[in-house]
Amino acid sequence: MKHLFFVVALLATNLCTKAGDMPKWNQPYHQSLVGRLFLSIPGGKVGSIVPHDFISFALEPGQPLLIVPEGRSTGPSDTTRINYQPVQKISKHPPYHQILVMKLFMSQALFDGKYKRRDNGQSTVYLTAGQALDLIKRMDQLTLGIPKIVYLVGWQYNGHDSGYPAWFHGNNGLKRKEDATALESLRWLMEEAKRYHTTVSLHINMFDAYEDSPLWETYVKENIIARKKDGSLLGGEWGYPISYAQEWKTGYAQKRIDSLCKLLPIQEAGTIHIDAFHTFPPIPVEQPDGSWGVDLDKKPTSPFLHNSIADETAAQKKIYAYWASKGIDVTSEGVDFLREESFAVYQSMAWWFGGLDKYLQWPASVYTGGRDNSEWGRLFGTSMHGEEIIKADPVNLPGFKEDFCLHTLIGYFLNRLDRLYVVQQPGKKEVHFSGGVTTSLQGDQFNLLEGKKVLADNQDVLIPAPWIDQYAMIAFSRNGYANRVWELPENLRGRRTAELFRVTQEGPVKIGTRKIHSGKLTIVMGKDEMVLVRLK
Repeated sequence: MKHLFFVVALLATNLCTKAGDMPKWNQPYHQSLVGRLFLSIPGGKVGSIVPHDFISFALEPGQPLLIVPEGRSTGPSDTTRINYQPVQKISKHPPYHQILVMKLFMSQALFDGKYKRRDNGQSTVYLTAGQALDLIKRMDQLTLGIPKIVYLVGWQYNGHDSGYPAWFHGNNGLKRKEDATALESLRWLMEEAKRYHTTVSLHINMFDAYEDSPLWETYVKENIIARKKDGSLLGGEWGYPISYAQEWKTGYAQKRIDSLCKLLPIQEAGTIHIDAFHTFPPIPVEQPDGSWGVDLDKKPTSPFLHNSIADETAAQKKIYAYWASKGIDVTSEGVDFLREESFAVYQSMAWWFGGLDKYLQWPASVYTGGRDNSEWGRLFGTSMHGEEIIKADPVNLPGFKEDFCLHTLIGYFLNRLDRLYVVQQPGKKEVHFSGGVTTSLQGDQFNLLEGKKVLADNQDVLIPAPWIDQYAMIAFSRNGYANRVWELPENLRGRRTAELFRVTQEGPVKIGTRKIHSGKLTIVMGKDEMVLVRLK
């Protein structure tokens, strides 16, 4: 039999009720209430009652109350309560859960063949340093100054995945005409971006090596590049994998980290993104029919060296810690893909983040994404990547506002709240947060509510934007609507008027003023329109 599960959220400050007087809709649960009941009120107040006793207690507005049979689980079988264990980080990290983290794909180094082993000398440049700053300015207008971190992809040699494991040279294709070298242009970009609420840092790789790298011969000689049992080099899906354990043992991991810190102001940025920071390598395998697949099984990186997976994992932790000793926090591509563990003590943000288990294991302030395209990402809150939108059309940025408003804006809001519990029912999922906030997904219908007040309804949103100020909200609609009435959050109901500004790449444009009646705001939205709402 299911257990009793009451959630009481009353506006009154005092409640007096009788345990035996249950509403008719709850009669099936009445027969299971024998012995004593366990009473739990957030804030540490606990107690018990006997059926037919009177109980009296005080509630804060929106405060949940949980009542269950003593000795039973704390909710029905479809409810999972969230109880996080503390994680002691190795160092302070940026508040990624309150930052829009993106990549700018600057340049791609081209290659021949199915699997890259070296550059072919050709390169495609998508953004120069000067164009990147112009883009950062416009993105800052579209995001209304939200804090941002941008990692530059393809900043080195001939572009993305070029020159590794070396990090010694900037990509000349990105250089401004005002600068003597590409590195000067990168330093200029990193400094100028600060004016637009943006930290610029680098996207690098510590797992791949290529035959035309300045470090190739050295890494081969030192057996840092993976070898098969017979001593021959082991080709990976991208280049040749590196043994972290061997690179650390020989001191070359430390040397290249030191050299990059001298080359560019990464320590000032305080963050860096390590792409494909896997523990075991993806290896191409020819199938019996002549086609090729990729072996993703757990295995040692370099069988020739006899280093175990545990040895490689331990070396990764030393690498994380070495970056941290220089004041640089490491983000990476994933949480536990091709890894023995999630490195939660060492890493706080992953470009791809997903799975209900991740949300139940860590609060957003401890470990967050990136993007999660699953239903759970929508319910717990996810963000945008931006990279593909920018790469496709860096001038018009089609879809940027929608991605920001329907993902990052919602994720930013939810990440500020405590996650309380998850409810899963046939055809419907809910996540409950502090402050009476819930998200739900039933079929294609998504809702974000504060109490009974709607903050997001599928592709229509009106959500607070606290990084601007306490009276700022953002409205967005994918399809537009006429005269929709929004009931404002409880803490904003005292406002009398709202100034509306259309959000554009050139800056906000005032489009009018609306009266607020009894805490309700009526607005009109065009298709794909984003509006800043300033409450007065």
